[in-house]
Amino acid sequence: MNYPKKVTIGDITVRDGFQHEEKYIPVEAKLWVAEQLILAGLKHIEVTNLGNPVGMPQFKDADPLMKSLRKSKRVAHLINDVSLTCVTIREKAIERAIQNKKDGFGPDRILLMVSTSESHHIKNSGLSLTDYWKMSEEWIKKANDAGIKVNGTVSTIWGCPIEGPTEMKKALEFTKRWFDIGA
Repeated sequence: MNYPKKVTIGDITVRDGFQHEEKYIPVEAKLWVAEQLILAGLKHIEVTNLGNPVGMPQFKDADPLMKSLRKSKRVAHLINDVSLTCVTIREKAIERAIQNKKDGFGPDRILLMVSTSESHHIKNSGLSLTDYWKMSEEWIKKANDAGIKVNGTVSTIWGCPIEGPTEMKKALEFTKRWFDIGA
């Protein structure tokens, strides 16, 4: 059997792990978890979501959290070797990531997301898949020009909570498309 020579492990606890908590998790607690992950040796951390916090109150502190992590004395000796990611589903979030990068506390990488299910995708992003692909192609270039890498992801590959089963063929097609447009 051919095993890979290298495996990269990242963590999404600070973003995804706290996303649906009913009570707000303070910046200090999120910062502590992120610092612990970095001190444990992780090199890829998904920190927050730069989307509108009205629908996602756990992310109302996205900017203070990123600023605190970038300025943290506990991980100052490690932070330059760590890739910090922010979810940016729509244009305003990508603009925010670019501006934050210019201001010195933005992400190294942003995450864009499509779903294999059209209804799930519209519920998640507010755009049809056709419109989202157009938007993504335009904004990937802008993010890259600002020095931000882009991770294109595919959701609902194992099934959709709205539509039920999905086709793996579509997930493979979407993955290839991300690569083709520069993610």
